[in-house]
Amino acid sequence: MDTDLLLLAETVTTFLESPYKPLLVFLPFVPWAWLISSRIDKDAMYFHLNRELWNAINLSAGAAALAAVLFIPIFWVGWPVMLVLLTTPILFYWQHRNREVPEKQRFVLSGESLSTRMDQRRQAKATRDAMLQFISAEGEVEPVPQKEDPAYPVHMLAEDLLGPALDARASHVEVAVGQSGCALAQMVDGIKYKRDALPADSGLKLVDYIKGMAGLDVEDRRRRQTGEFRMRGPRGQTDLVATTAGSSQGLILRVEFDRSKRLSRPFDAMGLLPSQIDSLATLLEMHDRHGIVLVGAPPTHGLSTSIYSFISRHDAYTSNIKTLEREQMIQIDGVDQVVWDPTNPDIDYATNLQSMLRRDPDIVMLSLIRDPETAQTACDPGMTGPLIYIPQRTGTIPEQIREWVKQVGDVKRATKALRAVVNQRLLRTLCPNCRQAYQPTEEQLRKLNLLSSKVTTLYRPSGKVQVKNKIENCPVCGGNGYLGQTGVFEVFVVDDAARKLLQGGDLKAALGHARRHKMIYLQEAALSKVASGETTIEEVVRVTSPPKKGGGGNAPKAQSAPASAG
Repeated sequence: MDTDLLLLAETVTTFLESPYKPLLVFLPFVPWAWLISSRIDKDAMYFHLNRELWNAINLSAGAAALAAVLFIPIFWVGWPVMLVLLTTPILFYWQHRNREVPEKQRFVLSGESLSTRMDQRRQAKATRDAMLQFISAEGEVEPVPQKEDPAYPVHMLAEDLLGPALDARASHVEVAVGQSGCALAQMVDGIKYKRDALPADSGLKLVDYIKGMAGLDVEDRRRRQTGEFRMRGPRGQTDLVATTAGSSQGLILRVEFDRSKRLSRPFDAMGLLPSQIDSLATLLEMHDRHGIVLVGAPPTHGLSTSIYSFISRHDAYTSNIKTLEREQMIQIDGVDQVVWDPTNPDIDYATNLQSMLRRDPDIVMLSLIRDPETAQTACDPGMTGPLIYIPQRTGTIPEQIREWVKQVGDVKRATKALRAVVNQRLLRTLCPNCRQAYQPTEEQLRKLNLLSSKVTTLYRPSGKVQVKNKIENCPVCGGNGYLGQTGVFEVFVVDDAARKLLQGGDLKAALGHARRHKMIYLQEAALSKVASGETTIEEVVRVTSPPKKGGGGNAPKAQSAPASAG
């Protein structure tokens, strides 16, 4: 017995005197202790795997391992035994655990698994670093490319294009790729702002990247295509609509932000004056719900919003409302919206409309008319058929009527069921947070045909606010001075007397008759919004001035994007 104790004492002394043996024993115990306390203990508790039993087994194994390395006289025999005793219960726990937990939760030790986990970690980091994340047309979250991925720079281009535009309240962005380069622009409150251009090859990669997320055919660079996808970022989730079309000059991409929300506006919030709303009220009456209403506006002046608002003012649950659209831009509850398929050779737009009219709808909305057959088919029901709303891309009421007569081909046939002609513009509205009041002179008011007794204060854009004795950009409008848009309208109600004059070819007399019955001119409607403080004189002049001869109209040239727009 004494000999055994002496041998044990000599072994321990030799172990302690060694410069490396205690270190070789201590080092394996550090990860072993961390593993059983921080991982296995919590894991067994989470999956209800008899935590107390496995803790007892592991602690016993640890004690046995320490005893083995101390009591076995030969260190290089005791040290491997120690390692075996430490690791054996862990391996048994691993096998037992994998039999008890779901497959996705199992521990797997393989090169493929480690590679997958590393990829997942890199992917998670890339997602955290990215400002925006895209959701494809199929509803799947698109992984953010990692930095070493060739798609990573293209993703960052998409972020740089869409993120700042959304922050600047843009309605849409445009990417135009040509041989000489790629032009970028964003539309904010009806004004186009230029963005920094890109090389043509970068622009093409950007277009293809967005087309892929929208579910479009990336290889087809000529045909017009439209698709939807979504975007997540600091402002939450945004619905996007991407439209592409190509020509011999290049490729165009347009991405719209939250199109359905922007186009859905109540009829009484469009900007019509109260008297104009009253003049159109008869179209809501069941006995008077017949004829044709022409709704016109130049490009980018809210025609789509208005035509949908006219339809939405009718009760879809008490009226049979149908639309025949080339592209359904928003969905209206209760309305039978039919999208015409131009690829179907068996039925053209006019035939589709004729089939729809045979079903006796109460109200019909059409897309832009592009052929005489459709115009003539819409005229056929006359004043006994449905109420038909027809959009037109024209700038004035006389232009609308002339175009309509030209499409139909006969003035009497075109005007026999004409009920109203509406034309509109969009004006930018002043930011209520930073607009500046001023007192106009008598001469200014006289030029505007405003009474000084009724208008004492007008407003101008500022874009600046004072914060603690410091002038800064307005946080509401981003320093622009304007915030949003409102519509201004000219409404020509065609009564029997006006219709008779139109059928006689006297358009000027018909408009004069409407004027005597208090028709409000477009510029008058716009100036009333100046008087109420909604907009400015300069904005009215910009929007309502007649187009210059030989020019491109009264729209301003594209401006550089403001600082708030990136």
